[in-house]
Amino acid sequence: MDKVILIAADNQARIQTLTEILEQAGYKVTDAANYSEVVAALQRAGADLLLIDSRLPGMNQFNLVERLTGRGEQLPIIVIGSDGSNEAIHALEAGAHDYIPNDRDERELLARIANLLRLFQTGRAEQEEIIRIGDLVIDPLSRNVIREEEPVELTHREYNLLLFLARRQGQVCTREDILKQVWDYDFHTGTNVVDVYILHLREKIDKGRKQKLLRTIRGAGYKLLSQEEIDASKKDRLP
Repeated sequence: MDKVILIAADNQARIQTLTEILEQAGYKVTDAANYSEVVAALQRAGADLLLIDSRLPGMNQFNLVERLTGRGEQLPIIVIGSDGSNEAIHALEAGAHDYIPNDRDERELLARIANLLRLFQTGRAEQEEIIRIGDLVIDPLSRNVIREEEPVELTHREYNLLLFLARRQGQVCTREDILKQVWDYDFHTGTNVVDVYILHLREKIDKGRKQKLLRTIRGAGYKLLSQEEIDASKKDRLP
């Protein structure tokens, strides 16, 4: 078993106890002591599951859980808390996938971890599937993008924006949604960064091509055409 579990807590005794339990079960373990360290650890190396203390320093009303689950990342999150019913409710409402009191039997903890990892395995497989929209091909594993059989060179942010739109093909995505999910902004700052990056994508994805995939929906946002919309437009052009 090579699954990596990130323990988010500042109690060294608890970290040591959990680490011993998890390593004996065959998991690899890393740890972070506060909100910022969790974000940095996930950006740096990722994890297969996050085990988070309900009183993690820097976390306010489970805002870290909201941030991680709100971005649609395939990361199972278990909150370990003090068994307060309200705390469990707040954790689950914020997006945590499970909640377990810190005095529960270790067998129950391991069973819950194994169960979540099984459930998320299918979701990860779907996230890694190659996306095809007309002659546009996106490979999430390699992060390669091809249009009309030619490779398209994108920056890290351009790729993330394209992938976000592609996974919602045919749906209108507002600037606020894009800022929150791609840039991790929690509110509209008045910046035109989305418009700028959409322009960059148009230059690389659509410029000089007969079929334009990226569309502006005036007053609403942006979308990438779905395969059904592409097929329908081709039928409309038939003599």
